[in-house]
Amino acid sequence: MQNQGMTASAVIVSFLLLVLVIGGGLAGCPYYKVWERKMAGQAELQYQQGARQALIAQAAAEDEAAIKRAEAATRRVLGWTDAAKRGCEALGRPGDRACEEQLVRDAATYSIAKEGHEGVIISLGAPVSVAVDPNRRSASE
Repeated sequence: MQNQGMTASAVIVSFLLLVLVIGGGLAGCPYYKVWERKMAGQAELQYQQGARQALIAQAAAEDEAAIKRAEAATRRVLGWTDAAKRGCEALGRPGDRACEEQLVRDAATYSIAKEGHEGVIISLGAPVSVAVDPNRRSASE
């Protein structure tokens, strides 16, 4: 009889544990889903912040590169004007602005042809960077 009492109480305890586990699972499931969505949202937010920082760094690098290209173009133009002055002096035409402008135009044309895609058009003292399409025919043709 005592065995039957222990067996019955073991069944009751097992049944109560099973009810508690199932009940806890059912009650905890919505909380788990909320937590899971919260974690997924935080992970997405961190990913987007990292992507944003990468885009900001890329934009900063592009800005710096554009500044360096402009500085190089300015140094190139200054070199052309200095060389044009010396070239005109060597030709016996010191201070001849027409001679200097022609030599600078020739240097710019050579640079544009050499680079093939970007050049500098000169009006002495005012360089302007322009895009050049080597396949485009000029208006005079």
